Amino acid sequence: MGKVLMTISKIVSALSSSEIVLELKVLKAIVEPPVQVLKARATLKDGYLLEISESVGPDFRRYSYHLQKEDAMIKRWDNSPHWKNLKTFPYHIHKGNEAEPRESPEVFIEDVLREVKKLLSSNP
Repeated sequence: MGKVLMTISKIVSALSSSEIVLELKVLKAIVEPPVQVLKARATLKDGYLLEISESVGPDFRRYSYHLQKEDAMIKRWDNSPHWKNLKTFPYHIHKGNEAEPRESPEVFIEDVLREVKKLLSSNP
């Protein structure tokens, strides 16, 4: 699975310590070894919103990081196993209102925060 799986507390810590996160709301947190589940919403600088959904266990990881501004989706990184034609299956990214997703490597919260920082710095 690439990188070592992040625990829910590490994801919350990464969000809480990020300078682009203005407010973090944990909507659901379950830590019942060996399974952990997190659903959270982060209000970001410049009116962006990031919705986080992560479930991890000994042999699985499901995630969705949904970035939007107002009512418009900007990007969503996820690994729902429904785009089998992609080389990076099940990992993919949805951009704006494009009908088909694009290939993407597996991502973690640090990757998403790094991408959002780039987006914010390119839109002064």
